[in-house]
Amino acid sequence: MSTTFWIQFLGIVFGLAMMYFTFVKFKRKELSNFEMMFWFAGWIILVLVAVIPSIIDFIIAPLHFYRRLDFFVVLGFFVLLGLGFYNYSIVKKVEKKIRTFVQNEALRQHEQEKNEQQKQQEIR
Repeated sequence: MSTTFWIQFLGIVFGLAMMYFTFVKFKRKELSNFEMMFWFAGWIILVLVAVIPSIIDFIIAPLHFYRRLDFFVVLGFFVLLGLGFYNYSIVKKVEKKIRTFVQNEALRQHEQEKNEQQKQQEIR
């Protein structure tokens, strides 16, 4: 069996497995209807390209890629870099929110302890 067959087979299995995991996440209410439909569309496109790779030739030909796999490698790098930057920016936002929350909580506890000390001094 050729390498192309195994790449196609793995693409199909991966796409179907990801559809299953997407559905499970949707059933657990971890994904909205829109998110589920978006991911399902992506996985269906992946399976279609794995089954019929020639359907993307209209994209590959004008870009002068010699092989379809070259196109996917370049596309994969772009997607990974974009997702990496997106994750970094989200982590920074969450980090800032946590820092603000912790600072506010520390100030609140400090004020609470200060008020308790004042009450105890008044009692004496």
